[in-house]
Amino acid sequence: MKDHNRWAKGVAPLALALAFVFAGCGGGKGSGAEATPEEKIAQLEASGALPRLERLPSVEGMDANRDGVRDDIETHIHRKYTDPAQRRAAMQTARAYQQMLLVDKNDVIALDAVSEKMSRAVVCSITAFPVTGNEGDVMFDELRSITTNSKARLQAYLAYNKARSGTVSSMPEGPSCE
Repeated sequence: MKDHNRWAKGVAPLALALAFVFAGCGGGKGSGAEATPEEKIAQLEASGALPRLERLPSVEGMDANRDGVRDDIETHIHRKYTDPAQRRAAMQTARAYQQMLLVDKNDVIALDAVSEKMSRAVVCSITAFPVTGNEGDVMFDELRSITTNSKARLQAYLAYNKARSGTVSSMPEGPSCE
């Protein structure tokens, strides 16, 4: 009887939990085909859970109004950030990330200029987003993520970071928001 209680207390709940996990994963017969990653992304974009991102093979992407921010990212920023100061800070940050991708990685002066633009974006976001929350950090992470949404763009971003490796940046003085 003692061994039966040990099994009931240890193995049975584990087996039951695993059964729920497998049932929840759609692992049973007749569950249908699993959606491809592309289909899952399309579903998330259609629901609004993910922004609709351009995935052309070019690093620069589409920028019809030539404001330095890809059109898909600009649309996302305008939907997400309704506060004018936060919207301006997000656009400034997106512009700096885009410049990181496009800058000549062998031009030290141009690399320094892009680094200064990002420093200004950081200071601007500090004034635009609440100090008590992490909204500014989330904005930076999200914009970096959607800016580098293709292999070519990610490689360009990594090349920028490699080119800047070992350098020092300083915080800008004076007004930083564009």
